[in-house]
Amino acid sequence: MMLGANTLAHYSTPERSQTVASDAIRRRALERLYERRATVDELIGALERYQQERHHAMAPCVDISVGRKCS
Repeated sequence: MMLGANTLAHYSTPERSQTVASDAIRRRALERLYERRATVDELIGALERYQQERHHAMAPCVDISVGRKCS
């Protein structure tokens, strides 16, 4: 089905253009939020791995005299 010039003009009203632009802006903002969330998730994972590695790398505490010494 072919659309005539009058039909196309009907679909390109200023309100329609603003709606399309507004939708595009919202879509891009949502994409940026998902990108940021992915980055934050990666950062949290890296910090958790670092914390676990540091915990396992610490030498165990040993009793000396009356106190404890942790190295």
